[in-house]
Amino acid sequence: MQPRPYQTEALESLHKHVCEKATNPCVVIPTGGGKSALIAWTIQRWKQQAPWFRGIILAHRKELIEQNAAELYSFMPSNEIGVFSAAIGRRDYDASILFASIDSVYKKAGEFQPFDVIMVDEAHRIPPHGEGKYRTFINGCKKYNPSLRVVGWTATPFRMGCGQICHRDHILNEICYEVSVVDLIHDGYLCKLRSKVGVSQPELSEVKRNSGGDYILNSLAQATNRKSVVSSAVAEAVRIMDTENRQHAVFFCVDIEHCRMVSEELAQHGICAPYVTSKTSDSDREKIAGDFKAGKLRAICNVNVYTEGFNAQCVDCIVLLRPTLSKGLFSQMVGRGLRLFPNKIDCLVLDFAGCIEEHGPIDLLSGQSVVMATCQKCRESFSRAVRVCPACGWEIPPQEVKRLEECERQRRMHGDKVSSKSILSNEPETCKVDTVFVSRHRKPESPDSLLVQYRCGMSMFREWVCLDHEGFAGKNAQAWWRQRFPGKGKGTVNGALSDLLVSQSLLDWTKTITVRRNGKYFEVVGYNKPLVQEAF
Repeated sequence: MQPRPYQTEALESLHKHVCEKATNPCVVIPTGGGKSALIAWTIQRWKQQAPWFRGIILAHRKELIEQNAAELYSFMPSNEIGVFSAAIGRRDYDASILFASIDSVYKKAGEFQPFDVIMVDEAHRIPPHGEGKYRTFINGCKKYNPSLRVVGWTATPFRMGCGQICHRDHILNEICYEVSVVDLIHDGYLCKLRSKVGVSQPELSEVKRNSGGDYILNSLAQATNRKSVVSSAVAEAVRIMDTENRQHAVFFCVDIEHCRMVSEELAQHGICAPYVTSKTSDSDREKIAGDFKAGKLRAICNVNVYTEGFNAQCVDCIVLLRPTLSKGLFSQMVGRGLRLFPNKIDCLVLDFAGCIEEHGPIDLLSGQSVVMATCQKCRESFSRAVRVCPACGWEIPPQEVKRLEECERQRRMHGDKVSSKSILSNEPETCKVDTVFVSRHRKPESPDSLLVQYRCGMSMFREWVCLDHEGFAGKNAQAWWRQRFPGKGKGTVNGALSDLLVSQSLLDWTKTITVRRNGKYFEVVGYNKPLVQEAF
C-alpha cells in the first residue's frame, strides 16, 4: 500500500518537525483519512532508521488499539509489536513498539523500558491541566527519559472549554500538518456529506451546562426524552430514509433511556435497530457491530459508543438526536459517515439536534483560540486552561475561573424536525429575501459599481454589480441589469441610483438568492430558486 499524496505530506512534515524542533507536534487528519496507516508508516520509518527505537501508542478504546496494531502488523515483523490492554487480555512488557490502553498503563510508567516517543491517538483527550491519566503516564515516562517526545494524532484539534489543544503551555505544542475534510472529499478520498433540508427546528427551553461547557445529561434528557418529540423525529427520519433508500443508519442519542425509546420507535416502523450503550456487554456490542457491517441491520442506536473507533464504511446516514455544545463531539459523530464504500454516493446527515445550527459546517469547525491569563504575581502570560503560572506557580483563584467560564445563553435542543442547514460550507444555500438595499461603491482608480445588499432573516449578503466597467465584468453586469429591468436600455450606476424605486423593484424581482461560502465570505450564485420544503 502506497501513501496518498496528503499522507506523504503528513509523514514528511512530522519527520521534519521531530528532527528540527524540540516541541511536541500534532497531526490533524479527518476521520476516515487513514490515521492508522500514517501511524504505522511513521513507526516503520523511524524503526528502520534507528533499530533501537522504542515507542508506545496510547488510545482510550479497545477498538482503536486493535485497529492501530493490525495496521502495523502488515508493515513490520510481529515480534517487534506488543499490546498492553486489559480489555484485550494482553500485557506485553518487552515489545519495542507497544499499543496500549491508557486505562491499563497510566500508573505503570516505571514498569517499561524507557520510550523514545509516545504517540496519542485521539489526542484531543489529553487534558490541558491537572493530573489526568494521559498526563500522569507522560510525566511518569519523562522521569526515565527527559528527552521523551510526544506526538498527537486527532481529527479535532480542540477541546471544549479549553480551545486549541496545541499551545506552548500544553503537552502538545503545535500542529505540524493538517488537511481539511473538504479537500479530501474533493480529491475523492472521503465520501461526500450532505444534510437534508426541511422545516427549521423549534426553539426549546434552556438546558443546564456542566463545568466543561456541554449540556448536563440529566437536564438534557428532560428536554429530549418526551415520547411525542422522539416519535415525531423518528417518524420523519424513517420517511426520509425510505425515500432516499438509506440502508445503513447510525442514530446518536442522549442517554440510555432515550436510546431505548428511539430503538423502540424504529421497531414500530419495521426497522430493527438494537441500541448500544456503556451497559452493553463486549460480546453483544461486537455482534451488533458485526451484523450492521454485514448488512443484517439497517440501523443501530448508541450513546457515546460509536463516536470514536467505529470503522463501518457502509454508513450512509447519520441521525443526530443528541444535542451538544462540543464541536469535537459533533465532528466525531458526523465523521462516522465519511468513509468510502462501494456504491455509496454520499452520506446523509439528518440533524434533529441543532448541531449544524450551533456549530456551522463541519469543515469550518475550529476550537476557540487559547484563552490567555496574566499572572497577578509575576505578570507572566500563560494559557488559562493550565490554571497555574508556569513561571512562579501562582494559581488562578477558583472563583475567577468560574466567573470566566460562565457564559449562559439560549441553545437549541433536539427537536422533531430536521435542520435546514448545510453540513458542508461549500454547499449552496437558498434564502428568502426580506429587504434589498442599493448604494454606490467607490474604489480608488476604478469605476464606481452598484452595491446590492440582500437581508435574509438575520443574515446580510452582498454583491457588486459593475455597470460602469468595461470587459467581462461590465458584460456580466449589463446582463444582470437587463434581466431585472428589460426595456430600460444600458444600465449605469448613476441611472440606477436616480430611480427612487430601484430597491423596491429589485425586491419585487428577487424572491430568493442562493449563496455559497467562498473563503470567509459568501457569494451570490443564483436567484429565485425555490425554497425546499420537503414533506416526506
